[in-house]
Amino acid sequence: MTRLTATIDWKCGLGLVVLVCLFPMFGTAQDVQTGHYAPGWNAGLRAGTMPVDPGWYLLNTTMYYSASKFKDGNGNTSSNDSTDYLLTALAISWRPEFRLLGGDYMAVVTPAFGNLSGKPILVDGEPENPNAGLTDLYFAPVVLGWHLDDLDIVAALGGFAPTGKFRLGSVKNTGLGFWTFIPHVAATYRNDNGIFEDTPLLAMGAARYEIHSNQEERDFRPGDTFTFEWGLGLELGKRTDVGVTGFFYRQVTNPDGADAQRVDKYQSNGIGAHVSHIFGPVSVGLRVYRDFNVHNGPEGTLAYLEIGMGWPR
Repeated sequence: MTRLTATIDWKCGLGLVVLVCLFPMFGTAQDVQTGHYAPGWNAGLRAGTMPVDPGWYLLNTTMYYSASKFKDGNGNTSSNDSTDYLLTALAISWRPEFRLLGGDYMAVVTPAFGNLSGKPILVDGEPENPNAGLTDLYFAPVVLGWHLDDLDIVAALGGFAPTGKFRLGSVKNTGLGFWTFIPHVAATYRNDNGIFEDTPLLAMGAARYEIHSNQEERDFRPGDTFTFEWGLGLELGKRTDVGVTGFFYRQVTNPDGADAQRVDKYQSNGIGAHVSHIFGPVSVGLRVYRDFNVHNGPEGTLAYLEIGMGWPR
């Protein structure tokens, strides 16, 4: 497994959910608040692999989301408005020569820039002027990686700090106004035996659970969120990965607090394609999803462009 291929898909990265911004644009009456993590953000075929060598690693991820309709709590279309969102983040990873519980140690911080104001960059093809700025900060002070014969595993304890601007009901928000704690685990299996000797098989699975604090300026705690991501593909020529990828995204608990209202839980599934390639010291990856089986949220196309490089010692 090449070093740079590992670095592009490992980021323990940030995924501020732009889906929540679409709810007011679609005119839903329900008080829906998603979590911070965007499904598919950390779902490359090598998402379960930590860089083997100590050093510093950077990965820029740009997310583009285009929603063409909104689904109600029963999964029926309630609006056909189209909107587009954009967000970019830079994962900064430090991998020292330190081991814990038999695994390599890493720490990650991910500042991001974008718009969580509730105003997309386009509405039915017409440009908007959304407020944009630094959003909520992702951090993971404890990330551990294990390298077995054919299996790599990563486990992380991280979360989001409410560093983005937030005022309840404001259209100038760049943050969500609450903390999120996210434990997560990911694994990547690589098989280069038999029929896969020349084109190794890659299989990835990842699970994360979001637990949120009260939102600022009201007694409201968003419901917990569970995300499962998967991928299956091939390694071509030691520098290119191609395959299919998908996600399963669910709100699993109801919101609570004096200001919380009982609403239909949001959910979505997604399926798409993944390709990544190493160009000298730089690795580039692209994933595109189409979501389906959406309840109480927008439905559309989600794309991630990744550019990464590292300075191993």
